[in-house]
Amino acid sequence: MTVSRQRKQQPPLPPDIAEPLPSAIRPPEPWEQPAPYTIQLEPPSIYRVAISVESDAQLQERIRQENRERKIPERVVFPNDPVISTETYQGRKFYPTRLEVAPYYLCHGRLYFQQINLERYGWDLGVFAPLISGTKFLYDFVTLPYHLATEPCRRFEYNTGWCLPGDPVPLLLYPLHVSPTGFVAEVGTILALVAIFP
Repeated sequence: MTVSRQRKQQPPLPPDIAEPLPSAIRPPEPWEQPAPYTIQLEPPSIYRVAISVESDAQLQERIRQENRERKIPERVVFPNDPVISTETYQGRKFYPTRLEVAPYYLCHGRLYFQQINLERYGWDLGVFAPLISGTKFLYDFVTLPYHLATEPCRRFEYNTGWCLPGDPVPLLLYPLHVSPTGFVAEVGTILALVAIFP
């Protein structure tokens, strides 16, 4: 009894000469404490990188599970998500729009006066070009009734089937399209002109 009283009455030793406490009693040093977070040293697998996608709720739950497995668990608190808006999200509700697509072909009226080699394909015949163009114009003017009556129900033409500008097209002669209705219209126009202007 006297020994224990004497021990209780002894003043505590200064910290510089105090005896070190056993490891079971003394608090752990900062470098001996467990790391606050688990550091993964192995690279992630291809599944985790490319396939596994976690939402915010799944990430928070995984952090909670990892915290429970630690020796000294800490309190894990996540901040509340801010309320951005109380209205319904209309991100995919677009205003009606109109898309105009330019086709790769062109529709136009029938061409009764054209020189295909010179005007469409860009052939240059030098000094003979004006003579050929003038002759072709007179030919188209004389045969205009024939061309008007050829396929009378076809009012439009397309550039499909023709070569594109810049293509190497040879110099060709395009014959007259044979048409019975065109022949009748041409003969009838000649007879009418002869009857009007004898």
